[in-house]
Amino acid sequence: MALTKSLDPDHTGAPVTYWRIVHRQDFFDAKRIEIALAGYVSEAARRAGCNPLGTPRCYALAFADFPPGTDCHAITTAMLYSALKAKLAKAASEARDGNPRRLPEFNGAPVDTCLLGAGDA
Repeated sequence: MALTKSLDPDHTGAPVTYWRIVHRQDFFDAKRIEIALAGYVSEAARRAGCNPLGTPRCYALAFADFPPGTDCHAITTAMLYSALKAKLAKAASEARDGNPRRLPEFNGAPVDTCLLGAGDA
């Protein structure tokens, strides 16, 4: 599973279309999970062993970002993608202070919304 959205993270003209979770770290006491998504030119490029392009996008998901009653020890990769897409949508709807360089904040944490609207791959 992955996300698909065309971006040019390095401003090179080479679009990255396939975004895959490449790292996950669970902090059970803090009730959060940190994930990093790497971008590839395509799913075929990733499967062929090509390296990702650009800097990975990092996100922190709180256990509260998952449906109530979710067992924090049983969160699947599919659940991570779903929670991330929902968090991006919520963060994008938050009021901004007028500074386009500042990331929107959700639950007090800045959220990079560049993957907003990404589809499932």
